[in-house]
Amino acid sequence: MPDQQGDGPLPSGVIQLYDNYLPSLEPGSYDVAVTCGMTGVDTGDYFQPVTQGFEVRAPQFFLDARDVGEMYPPSDSNGEYGSVLPSLVLNQRVLPWERLAGDGQPKTVPWLALLTLGPDDVVMDSGAGPTGLRTSTVAQFLTPEDGVVKPAIDPPGVDPDVLAATMQSILLPTATFQALAPRLDELRYLTHVRQTDTAAQADSNGADDGWYAIVWSNRFPDSSLVNGAGTRNLACLVSLEGLTSYLPSAPSQEQEQQPAGIQLAVLTSWTFVSNPAAAENFADLVEGFVTQESGDPDNLLPRIPLPDNPPASAALDRLRQGYLPLTFHTPVGEQTFAWYRGPFTPTVAQPLPNPSRSGTADDGAHWRSSSQVTIYLPDQGVFDHSYAAAFETGRSIALSDRAFALALLNARRHAYTQLARIGDRLSTGRFDAAPLSELTDRHTHRRQFAAHVNAGLGDDLRQTFARLPGGTTTPRTPRPDRRRPDPVEETRALLGRDDVREMLAQQVSDRLDQVTDWLAELALLHNVPFNHLVPDARLLPVESIRFFHIDQSWIDVLLDGALSIAVHSSRDAALQAAWRAPLLAAVQAKTGQVRARRRRRPDLAVPTAGDPAPASAGLLIRSALIAGWPGLVVDADDGATAILRMDILSPDVLLVLFDAVPQTVSLSEPWHGLRFGVEDGDVIQLRKPDGTPLGQTFPATGGFSQYLRAPEGQPAERVIDLDQLVTALGQTPVGDSIGPALLATQMVQAPERLTFAPATTLGGADQ
Repeated sequence: MPDQQGDGPLPSGVIQLYDNYLPSLEPGSYDVAVTCGMTGVDTGDYFQPVTQGFEVRAPQFFLDARDVGEMYPPSDSNGEYGSVLPSLVLNQRVLPWERLAGDGQPKTVPWLALLTLGPDDVVMDSGAGPTGLRTSTVAQFLTPEDGVVKPAIDPPGVDPDVLAATMQSILLPTATFQALAPRLDELRYLTHVRQTDTAAQADSNGADDGWYAIVWSNRFPDSSLVNGAGTRNLACLVSLEGLTSYLPSAPSQEQEQQPAGIQLAVLTSWTFVSNPAAAENFADLVEGFVTQESGDPDNLLPRIPLPDNPPASAALDRLRQGYLPLTFHTPVGEQTFAWYRGPFTPTVAQPLPNPSRSGTADDGAHWRSSSQVTIYLPDQGVFDHSYAAAFETGRSIALSDRAFALALLNARRHAYTQLARIGDRLSTGRFDAAPLSELTDRHTHRRQFAAHVNAGLGDDLRQTFARLPGGTTTPRTPRPDRRRPDPVEETRALLGRDDVREMLAQQVSDRLDQVTDWLAELALLHNVPFNHLVPDARLLPVESIRFFHIDQSWIDVLLDGALSIAVHSSRDAALQAAWRAPLLAAVQAKTGQVRARRRRRPDLAVPTAGDPAPASAGLLIRSALIAGWPGLVVDADDGATAILRMDILSPDVLLVLFDAVPQTVSLSEPWHGLRFGVEDGDVIQLRKPDGTPLGQTFPATGGFSQYLRAPEGQPAERVIDLDQLVTALGQTPVGDSIGPALLATQMVQAPERLTFAPATTLGGADQ
């Protein structure tokens, strides 16, 4: 790694590879000694040295699940992987070099490796599970066994908590291990670091967003067909700490007598089936979204499947608009059905009428209850509860969040205190011409009295008090005969003043910042139950993608429902009406900052102030694609249309919201999880260090299989001889200084990218 790296994320589509990322300190115990003194002064032994101990820890026998990212081939997948080298993304870029592989080994040699194992490679006995993995405590794993080599790690040197923890291990025959494991001088080539841009991906789990360590295997999977099915392979990330003396040596060296088996600590593992006849790779899964729907674009919209050539009816129109008939229990106990549609619609939704009772435009008008947005269809005799459900959903979510409710209530109390103070002073008749700042200031009376004294009235007051006889009571100054209006009418009158409205608008930014942050997340449907968004599984079947518009009226009613928790009287409703316009303006402006704040990436902020509404369209994917490629890259109009939200809601469901209706949407394999292997024709494409193709394939003749350790049928079949490969690549235009990053550049397979667009956009047949 270079000493100096560029600040901030990389531009979209750019990826940088580095040989390694070395930690500053190795695991162990350290002491920091601090001494203090004064120049030119003899302090004797007054200043004593102070020593503080600390410990640096690193994973050793197991990994935190958050440190493990994408794996390829995907876990539990079934695909054509015979030309692919399994690989694993680690979310901690320093992890492969946090420990030393062995005493005297350089820091650039990683302490772990990724092994690809076939069904016959693992010792299967009573202590092994279905895949050959063994579960035990760390202490049990380190306990010596006859005929089994274990890592040269002294148990007393391991923390007691770690010794008692549960881990997994695997037992391999020594001959198998030495046939499959990389040689000591090959280890460094199988691990490198990548920096990529993650703006078009869901949230990153890495400690440093955009930085990852990549470990790849030196062995191709077993793709043998058994009874028409493929072969299940096991990929294991194993620790080589304390085992370097048992790694295979160069072919010319003679091997000494070795024990029967070697037991390795397994940090993480997964299985996959390599089947030449299967079709479960990235391209097949994405193309399946369209082929499953018979290539009809209308079938990619969120609505339940309709029968062929159905008779025209009002119910059919509703189904085409994305509505569902759901069971409805009336207040009197009858059971019928009502229409429901969530915020995701197949067509542009008709906006709700203005909630003002007068029917005139009113920026402060708001929905006060779910009854107001319950729609009755008299021609069908059926209710539409879509917006009523949205109101109650917003209300329920707000009531469940104590911090939001208290912030909203406290802001209302402060506003009422200000309005009461203004009303009290206006009722005296002495502040009619006073500016609002004097009406709201607690010390206005004191300042007015001081002003009278400073104006020269002080002597007259003293003379007047001096002439008063003892015990005389000064008559009270008469006040203007003015009756205090009804509190509700007084509040409405005050809220009708422009200066009072400006004061309340200022309070939105001063006191309602927490409220508007919360509402901005709600406007992007965070915390909304998924069955309110997709009420029926038929709207999002397995292995499908659905594109949708967003019903902004549904979002508006959702927000009104959340704000209704503090509306209990007509006075509350009046304040809510005065607050609504500046409140929603602040929410709309913050909607584009939600993803940036959650990702801690200010560069992801999107300008959303003004019209149109922030979130206009989006997509949902339910597929094995999400589990297999959690770093899936999604971009709209080549990045011109911004992403407001992109979240993996479950292992196989992805939600993306855009700030406009895109013309094209592309799905790409994650850049930080690029797969390794050979291309069609048993060759690789040579590239310059900057990734530019050289226009040449390697090898020129004979195929890539000539760089395997042993021919087919031998124990080491499908294992790359990296020493031989690196030497041969050094004689090509790639250059002779080949390190881990440059080797990875040559072995990377071209990533898949598929685009959804109207036929007129891409040209030719339907896309």
